[in-house]
Amino acid sequence: MTSRYLLKGGTVATSVQGGDEARVYRADVLVEGTTITRIEQDIVPGTGVEVIDCEGKWITPGFVDTHRHVFMTVLRGNHCDYLLSEYLVKMSWSTQGSLTPEEIGIGTLAGCLDALHNGVTTILDHFHAAHTPAHADAALRAVLESGARVIWAPARQSPPTQLFPSMEFARDAETAKWQREKLKELASVDGGKLRPDGRVTLGLAYDGVWQGPMSTHQEFLAFARTLPVSVITAHVVKGPSILQWRDGGLLGSDVVFSHCNVLADRPAPDDETWAALRNSGAAIASTPEDELGMAHGNPVALDALKRGVKCGLGVDATSINSGDMFKQMRTALQWARGHDHERIHLNKLTAPSHNKYSSADAFRLATLGGAEALGLAELIGTVEVGKRADLLVFDTSSVNLAGAGDPITGVVFHASSEDIETVLVDGEIVKRGGKLVREWAPVARELRKRADDVRQRWPEDKLEENWKKWYGTNGAPAV
Repeated sequence: MTSRYLLKGGTVATSVQGGDEARVYRADVLVEGTTITRIEQDIVPGTGVEVIDCEGKWITPGFVDTHRHVFMTVLRGNHCDYLLSEYLVKMSWSTQGSLTPEEIGIGTLAGCLDALHNGVTTILDHFHAAHTPAHADAALRAVLESGARVIWAPARQSPPTQLFPSMEFARDAETAKWQREKLKELASVDGGKLRPDGRVTLGLAYDGVWQGPMSTHQEFLAFARTLPVSVITAHVVKGPSILQWRDGGLLGSDVVFSHCNVLADRPAPDDETWAALRNSGAAIASTPEDELGMAHGNPVALDALKRGVKCGLGVDATSINSGDMFKQMRTALQWARGHDHERIHLNKLTAPSHNKYSSADAFRLATLGGAEALGLAELIGTVEVGKRADLLVFDTSSVNLAGAGDPITGVVFHASSEDIETVLVDGEIVKRGGKLVREWAPVARELRKRADDVRQRWPEDKLEENWKKWYGTNGAPAV
Protein backbone atom coordinates (compact mmCIF):
# COMPACT_ATOMS: atom_id res chain seq x y z
CA MET A 1 0.00 0.00 0.00
CA THR A 2 1.27 3.48 -0.91
CA SER A 3 2.02 5.65 2.12
CA ARG A 4 0.40 9.09 2.16
CA TYR A 5 1.34 11.86 4.57
CA LEU A 6 0.06 15.41 4.98
CA LEU A 7 2.53 17.75 6.66
CA LYS A 8 -0.04 20.18 8.00
CA GLY A 9 0.31 23.83 8.99
CA GLY A 10 4.06 24.26 8.73
CA THR A 11 6.41 26.85 7.30
CA VAL A 12 8.26 25.69 4.18
CA ALA A 13 11.86 26.90 3.80
CA THR A 14 13.66 26.03 0.58
CA SER A 15 16.21 27.26 -1.90
CA VAL A 16 14.99 27.96 -5.42
CA GLN A 17 16.47 26.59 -8.62
CA GLY A 18 17.99 29.29 -10.79
CA GLY A 19 18.56 31.75 -7.94
CA ASP A 20 20.52 32.40 -4.76
CA GLU A 21 17.62 33.49 -2.56
CA ALA A 22 15.60 31.22 -0.30
CA ARG A 23 11.83 31.09 -0.21
CA VAL A 24 9.89 30.89 3.08
CA TYR A 25 6.12 30.54 3.20
CA ARG A 26 3.25 28.88 5.07
CA ALA A 27 1.85 25.77 3.43
CA ASP A 28 0.76 22.18 3.82
CA VAL A 29 2.80 19.53 1.99
CA LEU A 30 1.12 16.37 0.68
CA VAL A 31 3.32 13.32 0.12
CA GLU A 32 1.95 10.38 -1.85
CA GLY A 33 4.24 7.41 -2.22
CA THR A 34 7.72 8.71 -2.97
CA THR A 35 6.65 12.11 -4.25
CA ILE A 36 5.53 15.58 -3.15
CA THR A 37 2.17 15.98 -4.94
CA ARG A 38 0.72 19.21 -3.51
CA ILE A 39 2.02 22.28 -1.68
CA GLU A 40 -0.65 24.77 -0.73
CA GLN A 41 -2.56 26.06 2.26
CA ASP A 42 -5.52 24.28 3.81
CA ILE A 43 -5.24 20.93 2.08
CA VAL A 44 -8.06 18.64 3.23
CA PRO A 45 -6.68 15.15 3.94
CA GLY A 46 -8.27 12.34 2.01
CA THR A 47 -8.96 8.81 3.15
CA GLY A 48 -5.84 6.94 4.25
CA VAL A 49 -3.69 10.06 4.65
CA GLU A 50 -1.73 10.34 7.91
CA VAL A 51 -1.68 13.93 9.12
CA ILE A 52 1.58 15.12 10.69
CA ASP A 53 1.00 18.25 12.74
CA CYS A 54 3.58 20.84 11.64
CA GLU A 55 1.94 23.88 13.20
CA GLY A 56 4.75 26.22 14.28
CA LYS A 57 7.35 23.91 12.68
CA TRP A 58 9.70 24.25 9.72
CA ILE A 59 9.65 21.97 6.68
CA THR A 60 12.88 21.89 4.68
CA PRO A 61 14.58 19.70 2.10
CA GLY A 62 16.80 16.92 3.44
CA PHE A 63 20.50 17.71 3.48
CA VAL A 64 22.70 16.38 0.68
CA ASP A 65 26.21 15.21 1.63
CA THR A 66 28.48 15.23 -1.42
CA HIS A 67 31.52 13.59 0.19
CA ARG A 68 31.52 11.04 3.00
CA HIS A 69 33.49 7.87 3.75
CA VAL A 70 30.57 6.24 5.51
CA PHE A 71 32.33 3.09 6.72
CA MET A 72 34.72 5.17 8.83
CA THR A 73 32.09 5.49 11.54
CA VAL A 74 33.70 2.30 12.89
CA LEU A 75 36.70 4.57 13.60
CA ARG A 76 34.63 7.39 15.12
CA GLY A 77 36.74 9.98 16.89
CA ASN A 78 40.09 8.31 16.18
CA HIS A 79 41.46 10.97 13.83
CA CYS A 80 40.23 14.28 15.26
CA ASP A 81 43.72 15.65 15.92
CA TYR A 82 45.44 14.31 12.78
CA LEU A 83 47.00 16.24 9.96
CA LEU A 84 46.03 14.95 6.51
CA SER A 85 49.58 13.72 5.93
CA GLU A 86 49.52 11.92 9.28
CA TYR A 87 46.12 10.43 8.46
CA LEU A 88 47.43 8.94 5.21
CA VAL A 89 50.14 6.96 7.00
CA LYS A 90 48.21 6.06 10.15
CA MET A 91 44.85 5.29 8.57
CA SER A 92 44.83 4.95 4.77
CA TRP A 93 48.08 2.99 4.54
CA SER A 94 47.89 1.12 7.87
CA THR A 95 44.57 0.66 9.69
CA GLN A 96 42.31 0.66 6.66
CA GLY A 97 43.83 -2.37 4.98
CA SER A 98 43.24 -4.51 8.07
CA LEU A 99 39.53 -3.78 8.48
CA THR A 100 37.31 -6.85 8.20
CA PRO A 101 34.07 -7.05 6.20
CA GLU A 102 32.17 -7.17 9.51
CA GLU A 103 33.84 -3.94 10.66
CA ILE A 104 33.12 -2.31 7.30
CA GLY A 105 29.50 -3.44 7.43
CA ILE A 106 28.65 -2.08 10.88
CA GLY A 107 30.60 1.12 10.23
CA THR A 108 28.57 1.68 7.07
CA LEU A 109 25.20 0.90 8.65
CA ALA A 110 25.91 3.08 11.68
CA GLY A 111 27.27 5.83 9.44
CA CYS A 112 24.13 5.90 7.29
CA LEU A 113 21.89 5.95 10.37
CA ASP A 114 24.03 8.72 11.88
CA ALA A 115 23.46 10.72 8.69
CA LEU A 116 19.68 10.17 8.75
CA HIS A 117 19.48 11.15 12.42
CA ASN A 118 21.23 14.41 11.47
CA GLY A 119 18.85 15.12 8.59
CA VAL A 120 21.23 14.01 5.81
CA THR A 121 18.96 12.17 3.42
CA THR A 122 21.39 11.81 0.48
CA ILE A 123 25.06 10.75 0.59
CA LEU A 124 27.77 10.35 -2.01
CA ASP A 125 29.63 7.49 -0.32
CA HIS A 126 33.27 7.47 -1.42
CA PHE A 127 33.97 3.89 -0.39
CA HIS A 128 37.73 3.37 -0.49
CA ALA A 129 37.85 0.10 1.46
CA ALA A 130 36.64 -2.34 -1.21
CA HIS A 131 39.64 -4.57 -0.55
CA THR A 132 37.87 -7.82 -1.44
CA PRO A 133 34.46 -8.78 -2.84
CA ALA A 134 33.40 -9.56 0.74
CA HIS A 135 34.25 -6.01 1.85
CA ALA A 136 32.28 -4.55 -1.05
CA ASP A 137 29.29 -6.79 -0.38
CA ALA A 138 29.25 -5.92 3.33
CA ALA A 139 29.28 -2.19 2.63
CA LEU A 140 26.59 -2.33 -0.04
CA ARG A 141 24.37 -4.58 2.06
CA ALA A 142 24.54 -2.04 4.91
CA VAL A 143 23.77 0.87 2.59
CA LEU A 144 20.72 -0.90 1.21
CA GLU A 145 19.52 -1.82 4.71
CA SER A 146 19.85 1.72 6.08
CA GLY A 147 17.09 3.45 4.10
CA ALA A 148 19.29 6.39 3.09
CA ARG A 149 19.50 7.75 -0.45
CA VAL A 150 23.05 6.88 -1.47
CA ILE A 151 25.27 7.07 -4.52
CA TRP A 152 27.53 4.17 -3.59
CA ALA A 153 30.94 4.82 -5.15
CA PRO A 154 33.43 2.00 -4.57
CA ALA A 155 37.01 3.05 -5.24
CA ARG A 156 39.31 1.58 -7.89
CA GLN A 157 42.23 1.10 -5.56
CA SER A 158 43.86 -1.45 -3.28
CA PRO A 159 45.60 -1.07 0.08
CA PRO A 160 49.40 -1.17 0.24
CA THR A 161 50.89 -4.58 0.93
CA GLN A 162 54.03 -2.98 2.36
CA LEU A 163 54.77 0.39 3.93
CA PHE A 164 58.51 0.08 4.70
CA PRO A 165 61.13 0.40 3.38
CA SER A 166 58.98 1.56 0.46
CA MET A 167 55.31 1.29 -0.41
CA GLU A 168 54.21 -1.66 -2.50
CA PHE A 169 50.81 -2.59 -3.93
CA ALA A 170 51.45 -6.23 -4.80
CA ARG A 171 47.75 -7.14 -5.14
CA ASP A 172 46.65 -4.18 -7.26
CA ALA A 173 46.43 -6.00 -10.61
CA GLU A 174 44.37 -8.78 -9.05
CA THR A 175 42.17 -6.23 -7.24
CA ALA A 176 41.66 -4.16 -10.40
CA LYS A 177 40.38 -7.23 -12.20
CA TRP A 178 37.68 -8.18 -9.70
CA GLN A 179 36.70 -4.54 -9.09
CA ARG A 180 36.08 -4.09 -12.82
CA GLU A 181 33.96 -7.24 -12.91
CA LYS A 182 32.06 -6.18 -9.79
CA LEU A 183 31.19 -2.82 -11.33
CA LYS A 184 29.99 -4.55 -14.47
CA GLU A 185 27.90 -7.01 -12.47
CA LEU A 186 26.25 -4.31 -10.36
CA ALA A 187 25.52 -2.07 -13.32
CA SER A 188 24.00 -4.91 -15.34
CA VAL A 189 20.90 -4.92 -13.14
CA ASP A 190 18.61 -2.02 -14.06
CA GLY A 191 21.36 0.33 -15.26
CA GLY A 192 23.11 0.77 -11.93
CA LYS A 193 20.01 1.07 -9.74
CA LEU A 194 21.10 -0.91 -6.69
CA ARG A 195 17.58 -0.71 -5.25
CA PRO A 196 14.62 -1.20 -7.61
CA ASP A 197 13.24 2.22 -6.64
CA GLY A 198 16.55 3.93 -7.48
CA ARG A 199 17.18 5.16 -3.93
CA VAL A 200 20.67 3.61 -4.09
CA THR A 201 22.65 3.95 -7.32
CA LEU A 202 26.14 3.00 -8.50
CA GLY A 203 29.00 5.49 -8.66
CA LEU A 204 32.78 5.22 -8.87
CA ALA A 205 35.60 6.68 -6.79
CA TYR A 206 38.77 7.13 -8.82
CA ASP A 207 41.88 8.69 -7.30
CA GLY A 208 44.60 7.22 -9.51
CA VAL A 209 45.04 9.83 -12.26
CA TRP A 210 48.30 11.07 -10.73
CA GLN A 211 50.07 7.76 -11.41
CA GLY A 212 50.63 5.58 -14.49
CA PRO A 213 49.88 6.37 -18.14
CA MET A 214 46.87 8.58 -18.91
CA SER A 215 45.65 5.98 -21.42
CA THR A 216 44.97 3.57 -18.53
CA HIS A 217 42.70 6.10 -16.83
CA GLN A 218 40.99 7.06 -20.06
CA GLU A 219 40.16 3.42 -20.77
CA PHE A 220 38.86 2.66 -17.26
CA LEU A 221 36.70 5.77 -16.98
CA ALA A 222 35.31 5.22 -20.47
CA PHE A 223 34.42 1.67 -19.40
CA ALA A 224 32.75 2.96 -16.21
CA ARG A 225 30.71 5.54 -18.11
CA THR A 226 29.35 2.94 -20.53
CA LEU A 227 27.98 0.82 -17.66
CA PRO A 228 26.92 3.49 -16.57
CA VAL A 229 27.98 4.85 -13.19
CA SER A 230 25.99 7.91 -12.12
CA VAL A 231 28.85 9.87 -10.54
CA ILE A 232 32.64 9.68 -10.66
CA THR A 233 34.34 11.20 -7.64
CA ALA A 234 37.97 11.91 -6.77
CA HIS A 235 40.01 13.71 -4.13
CA VAL A 236 41.76 16.95 -5.07
CA VAL A 237 43.61 18.82 -2.35
CA LYS A 238 46.64 20.84 -3.45
CA GLY A 239 47.85 19.00 -6.55
CA PRO A 240 47.30 19.65 -10.28
CA SER A 241 44.72 16.88 -10.73
CA ILE A 242 41.94 19.04 -12.17
CA LEU A 243 44.07 20.12 -15.13
CA GLN A 244 45.29 16.54 -15.58
CA TRP A 245 41.67 15.42 -15.83
CA ARG A 246 40.98 18.25 -18.30
CA ASP A 247 44.00 17.53 -20.47
CA GLY A 248 43.17 13.82 -20.49
CA GLY A 249 39.62 14.49 -21.65
CA LEU A 250 38.22 13.00 -18.44
CA LEU A 251 36.14 15.91 -17.14
CA GLY A 252 32.37 15.91 -17.40
CA SER A 253 29.20 16.90 -15.59
CA ASP A 254 29.28 13.51 -13.82
CA VAL A 255 32.55 14.35 -11.99
CA VAL A 256 32.62 15.50 -8.34
CA PHE A 257 35.99 16.56 -6.91
CA SER A 258 36.18 16.63 -3.12
CA HIS A 259 37.94 19.53 -1.36
CA CYS A 260 39.69 21.41 -4.25
CA ASN A 261 41.62 23.59 -1.80
CA VAL A 262 44.15 24.29 -4.54
CA LEU A 263 41.57 26.71 -5.94
CA ALA A 264 41.90 28.94 -2.88
CA ASP A 265 45.36 29.82 -4.23
CA ARG A 266 43.93 30.72 -7.65
CA PRO A 267 41.84 33.89 -7.12
CA ALA A 268 42.07 35.32 -10.66
CA PRO A 269 38.60 35.69 -12.23
CA ASP A 270 39.82 34.02 -15.44
CA ASP A 271 41.85 31.24 -13.77
CA GLU A 272 42.03 28.18 -16.03
CA THR A 273 41.42 25.63 -13.26
CA TRP A 274 38.18 27.30 -12.16
CA ALA A 275 37.25 27.61 -15.83
CA ALA A 276 37.86 23.88 -16.41
CA LEU A 277 35.26 23.05 -13.75
CA ARG A 278 32.72 25.61 -14.88
CA ASN A 279 33.02 24.77 -18.59
CA SER A 280 32.79 21.01 -18.05
CA GLY A 281 30.02 21.08 -15.46
CA ALA A 282 32.18 19.21 -12.94
CA ALA A 283 31.40 19.90 -9.29
CA ILE A 284 33.13 20.46 -5.95
CA ALA A 285 32.34 18.71 -2.65
CA SER A 286 33.64 20.99 0.10
CA THR A 287 34.22 19.64 3.63
CA PRO A 288 35.30 22.82 5.43
CA GLU A 289 35.49 21.52 8.99
CA ASP A 290 38.24 18.98 8.38
CA GLU A 291 39.87 20.93 5.54
CA LEU A 292 40.73 23.69 8.00
CA GLY A 293 41.77 21.33 10.77
CA MET A 294 43.86 18.84 8.78
CA ALA A 295 45.86 21.33 6.66
CA HIS A 296 44.15 20.60 3.36
CA GLY A 297 44.06 24.33 2.71
CA ASN A 298 41.31 26.91 2.74
CA PRO A 299 37.71 26.00 1.83
CA VAL A 300 36.34 27.23 -1.51
CA ALA A 301 32.60 26.47 -1.24
CA LEU A 302 31.27 30.02 -1.20
CA ASP A 303 33.75 31.13 -3.85
CA ALA A 304 32.49 28.31 -6.08
CA LEU A 305 28.89 29.43 -5.56
CA LYS A 306 29.70 32.98 -6.69
CA ARG A 307 31.74 31.75 -9.68
CA GLY A 308 28.94 29.57 -10.99
CA VAL A 309 30.71 26.27 -10.28
CA LYS A 310 28.47 23.53 -8.91
CA CYS A 311 29.26 22.88 -5.25
CA GLY A 312 27.86 21.06 -2.25
CA LEU A 313 29.04 20.32 1.27
CA GLY A 314 30.17 17.10 2.92
CA VAL A 315 31.15 15.70 6.29
CA ASP A 316 34.10 13.60 4.99
CA ALA A 317 34.39 11.17 7.92
CA THR A 318 33.07 10.84 11.45
CA SER A 319 36.48 9.51 12.46
CA ILE A 320 37.62 13.14 12.04
CA ASN A 321 34.63 15.31 12.94
CA SER A 322 30.88 15.25 13.51
CA GLY A 323 28.37 13.73 11.10
CA ASP A 324 26.01 16.68 10.72
CA MET A 325 25.75 19.38 8.06
CA PHE A 326 25.01 22.18 10.51
CA LYS A 327 28.69 22.53 11.39
CA GLN A 328 29.67 22.33 7.74
CA MET A 329 27.30 25.19 6.88
CA ARG A 330 28.52 27.35 9.75
CA THR A 331 32.19 26.63 9.13
CA ALA A 332 31.93 27.31 5.39
CA LEU A 333 30.00 30.53 5.91
CA GLN A 334 32.03 32.00 8.76
CA TRP A 335 35.35 31.05 7.11
CA ALA A 336 34.32 32.82 3.89
CA ARG A 337 33.10 35.88 5.78
CA GLY A 338 36.23 36.08 7.89
CA HIS A 339 38.48 35.65 4.87
CA ASP A 340 36.63 38.44 3.05
CA HIS A 341 36.87 40.73 6.09
CA GLU A 342 40.61 40.05 6.27
CA ARG A 343 41.00 40.92 2.58
CA ILE A 344 39.20 44.22 3.11
CA HIS A 345 41.31 45.02 6.17
CA LEU A 346 44.70 44.12 4.68
CA ASN A 347 44.02 46.06 1.48
CA LYS A 348 42.61 49.07 3.36
CA LEU A 349 39.39 48.94 1.39
CA THR A 350 36.15 50.68 2.30
CA ALA A 351 34.20 48.71 4.86
CA PRO A 352 31.10 47.10 3.32
CA SER A 353 27.53 47.75 4.41
CA HIS A 354 26.67 44.04 4.51
CA ASN A 355 28.31 40.65 4.57
CA LYS A 356 29.24 39.29 1.15
CA TYR A 357 27.85 35.84 1.97
CA SER A 358 24.50 35.04 3.60
CA SER A 359 22.86 32.24 5.55
CA ALA A 360 20.83 31.50 2.41
CA ASP A 361 24.10 30.77 0.59
CA ALA A 362 25.10 28.18 3.21
CA PHE A 363 21.61 26.65 3.26
CA ARG A 364 21.72 26.31 -0.53
CA LEU A 365 25.09 24.55 -0.42
CA ALA A 366 23.71 21.95 2.01
CA THR A 367 20.54 21.26 0.00
CA LEU A 368 20.07 22.32 -3.62
CA GLY A 369 23.80 22.91 -4.20
CA GLY A 370 24.54 19.34 -3.21
CA ALA A 371 21.72 18.03 -5.41
CA GLU A 372 23.10 19.98 -8.37
CA ALA A 373 26.60 18.66 -7.72
CA LEU A 374 25.33 15.06 -7.80
CA GLY A 375 23.14 15.55 -10.86
CA LEU A 376 19.99 15.05 -8.79
CA ALA A 377 18.47 18.54 -8.80
CA GLU A 378 15.45 17.35 -10.80
CA LEU A 379 14.68 14.85 -8.02
CA ILE A 380 15.73 16.39 -4.69
CA GLY A 381 17.24 19.48 -3.04
CA THR A 382 14.14 21.68 -2.81
CA VAL A 383 10.57 21.42 -1.57
CA GLU A 384 8.62 21.36 -4.84
CA VAL A 385 5.70 19.48 -6.34
CA GLY A 386 6.93 16.54 -8.38
CA LYS A 387 10.16 16.07 -6.45
CA ARG A 388 10.96 13.12 -4.23
CA ALA A 389 9.82 13.52 -0.64
CA ASP A 390 13.19 13.89 1.09
CA LEU A 391 12.04 16.20 3.85
CA LEU A 392 12.86 17.39 7.37
CA VAL A 393 10.52 18.77 10.01
CA PHE A 394 12.12 20.97 12.67
CA ASP A 395 10.59 21.43 16.13
CA THR A 396 10.77 25.19 16.70
CA SER A 397 9.68 24.90 20.32
CA SER A 398 13.01 23.24 21.18
CA VAL A 399 15.58 24.81 23.47
CA ASN A 400 17.75 25.64 20.45
CA LEU A 401 15.07 27.10 18.18
CA ALA A 402 12.36 28.64 20.38
CA GLY A 403 11.99 32.31 19.48
CA ALA A 404 13.79 32.05 16.13
CA GLY A 405 11.74 33.72 13.40
CA ASP A 406 13.71 32.96 10.24
CA PRO A 407 13.97 29.27 9.31
CA ILE A 408 17.03 29.83 7.12
CA THR A 409 19.18 31.52 9.78
CA GLY A 410 17.65 29.20 12.39
CA VAL A 411 18.72 26.05 10.55
CA VAL A 412 22.15 27.39 9.61
CA PHE A 413 23.15 28.91 12.95
CA HIS A 414 21.04 27.38 15.72
CA ALA A 415 19.70 23.95 14.85
CA SER A 416 21.12 20.54 15.65
CA SER A 417 20.02 16.93 15.23
CA GLU A 418 17.91 17.10 18.38
CA ASP A 419 15.67 19.70 16.71
CA ILE A 420 14.84 17.44 13.74
CA GLU A 421 11.56 15.82 14.68
CA THR A 422 10.81 13.96 11.44
CA VAL A 423 12.91 12.77 8.49
CA LEU A 424 11.46 11.36 5.26
CA VAL A 425 13.46 9.73 2.47
CA ASP A 426 11.58 8.91 -0.72
CA GLY A 427 8.36 9.37 1.22
CA GLU A 428 9.40 6.87 3.91
CA ILE A 429 9.58 8.09 7.50
CA VAL A 430 12.99 7.10 8.88
CA LYS A 431 12.96 9.38 11.95
CA ARG A 432 9.80 10.10 13.91
CA GLY A 433 9.31 11.95 17.19
CA GLY A 434 13.00 12.81 17.27
CA LYS A 435 14.12 9.15 17.14
CA LEU A 436 15.27 6.87 14.38
CA VAL A 437 12.61 4.37 13.30
CA ARG A 438 15.34 1.72 13.02
CA GLU A 439 16.25 0.46 16.49
CA TRP A 440 19.62 2.00 17.33
CA ALA A 441 20.68 0.07 20.45
CA PRO A 442 21.77 -3.17 18.73
CA VAL A 443 23.66 -1.17 16.10
CA ALA A 444 25.42 0.79 18.83
CA ARG A 445 26.43 -2.38 20.68
CA GLU A 446 27.91 -3.96 17.56
CA LEU A 447 29.61 -0.72 16.56
CA ARG A 448 31.23 -0.35 19.98
CA LYS A 449 32.52 -3.92 19.89
CA ARG A 450 34.00 -3.62 16.40
CA ALA A 451 35.48 -0.19 17.10
CA ASP A 452 37.20 -1.54 20.22
CA ASP A 453 38.58 -4.45 18.19
CA VAL A 454 40.17 -2.04 15.70
CA ARG A 455 41.68 0.09 18.46
CA GLN A 456 43.15 -2.99 20.12
CA ARG A 457 44.81 -4.05 16.86
CA TRP A 458 46.04 -0.55 16.15
CA PRO A 459 46.80 1.26 19.42
CA GLU A 460 47.79 4.88 18.97
CA ASP A 461 51.39 4.29 20.08
CA LYS A 462 51.84 1.73 17.29
CA LEU A 463 50.38 4.14 14.73
CA GLU A 464 52.55 6.96 16.05
CA GLU A 465 55.63 4.77 15.69
CA ASN A 466 54.76 4.16 12.02
CA TRP A 467 54.17 7.86 11.46
CA LYS A 468 57.46 8.94 13.03
CA LYS A 469 59.33 6.34 10.99
CA TRP A 470 57.70 7.51 7.77
CA TYR A 471 58.08 11.20 8.53
CA GLY A 472 61.71 10.81 9.57
CA THR A 473 62.54 9.00 6.32
CA ASN A 474 60.24 10.60 3.75
CA GLY A 475 58.81 13.76 5.28
CA ALA A 476 55.11 14.46 4.98
CA PRO A 477 53.30 12.78 2.06
CA ALA A 478 52.36 15.20 -0.70
CA VAL A 479 48.67 16.06 -0.78
